[in-house]
Amino acid sequence: MYLLPKTICKRIDQTRKRFFWQESGLKKKYHLVKWEKLNRPRKKGGLGIQDIRKMNQSLLCGWWWKLEKKEGMWQKLVEKKYVMQSRITRLKYKPTNSSVWNNLLKVKDIYLKGRRIKVGNGRLAEFWEGQWCGAVSLKDKFPELYNICNEQVGSVAAFAERGWRLTFRRWLDENLQNQFRRLRDMLTSVALSREDDSPVWAWEKSGAFSVKSTYAHLCSNQLAEPNKHIWKAKIPLKNKIFMWLAQQDAILTRDNLAKRNWQGDLRRSFCQCPETAEHLCFTCSLAICRPCSLEQFWHWVYIYIPSHKQYHMVGLTAICWALWKARNLVCFEQKRVKTPTEIVCSASSFLSYWAGLQKTDDRAPLEAGAEALKAAALFFHLEESPNNTGVVLLR
Repeated sequence: MYLLPKTICKRIDQTRKRFFWQESGLKKKYHLVKWEKLNRPRKKGGLGIQDIRKMNQSLLCGWWWKLEKKEGMWQKLVEKKYVMQSRITRLKYKPTNSSVWNNLLKVKDIYLKGRRIKVGNGRLAEFWEGQWCGAVSLKDKFPELYNICNEQVGSVAAFAERGWRLTFRRWLDENLQNQFRRLRDMLTSVALSREDDSPVWAWEKSGAFSVKSTYAHLCSNQLAEPNKHIWKAKIPLKNKIFMWLAQQDAILTRDNLAKRNWQGDLRRSFCQCPETAEHLCFTCSLAICRPCSLEQFWHWVYIYIPSHKQYHMVGLTAICWALWKARNLVCFEQKRVKTPTEIVCSASSFLSYWAGLQKTDDRAPLEAGAEALKAAALFFHLEESPNNTGVVLLR
C-alpha cells in the first residue's frame, strides 16, 4: 500500500536491466534498446515489460475502488478516521495523516479520472467536479460559469434540494446565459432515486475496476508502433525478440558495434560490404531476393502471397535467423559458408521444427512448405568455385 519512491524504482529497474541483457552471467553486455522502449506495451511498439512505477500506481488505485465499492473492517476504519462525511474528491494531504493514507492520496487523481458515478440519491457525486453527468465534469463543460458561481462545493443531492438554483458573482452576458440554459436543460432531465450512488469504472467495459485497464490508460499517451506480425507468429520467444530487435535496427551488426566504439572491420565476412541489419537480411549476396527491406517485404508478400498470412512472419524469421546463425559461425568460429544452399536448408529445418508450435490444421502445410523449400534449394544447387558465394534462387 505504499507508493514506491522514484529512487527505489530506479534501483529495481537497474537489476531488471542487467538480468534482461546479461541473464545470470557476470560479463557486462550491451543494452541494445532504451529501457523506456522495452517498458512500452506490445501494442505501443515495446516488449511489454511492465513499468514498475505505473503498475504501482495502478495497484494503489484498487484500494480507492475497494473503499467506495466494498464493505469491511478496513473500509469502516478509514471512513471513521479520514473520510467521515466528506466525499473523496474533497480529501487532501495532511502531515498528520498516516504515510499509507497520504500515499493513497497521491494516486487519487488517477483514480478519479477513470471513475464515474451512477447517480442514485446524489449524495456521493460531486456536483461540479464529479463525472456523474457524462464523461466530462460540469466544471470542465462550463468553466466560465464555474469560475463565477457562488456555490462551487456540494453534492448533487444538495443542489437538487435547492431546485438546481445557482447564483453568480456578476451579471451573465448573452454567451454565459446560453451556457446557463444548456446547463439547466441538462439538470431538468436528472431524476434522483432512493438508491445509493455507485461508482462505475469507465476504462473497463464491464464497469468494474481492473488493474490492467488502469495500467493501459497510464500508457495510452505513448506513440503506437504495433508489431502484431511478430507477437502473433507461432515461433519461439527468443526469435520474436530477435525480429523485434532487427526491426529496431538494434541487433549487434558491425555498424551498431561501431556506434559503441568498436574498432574492428566494418565489412562483412560474406561479401566485404558494410554490415547492417538490412544488408544482412535482405541485400547481401547470400540473402538477395525481391524485397530489399522489411517494409518492402510486407508490401511484396501481400501482393504475391496473399493467402496463408499466418506463415509470413514464420518464414521471414526462419530466413533471418538462419542468416544470423551463419554470420555468427563465420565471425566467431571462423567457419565458411560454401554455398547459400546451406542457409536455405538451415531455414528449412527451423520451419520443420516450428511446425510443432502451429495449430493442428496449420502444421502439415508448413512442413510441406519446408520440404519444398529444401528440395528447391538442392535442385538449384550448383557446383561453385570456393571463391563464389552465388545467390539464392527463389521461385
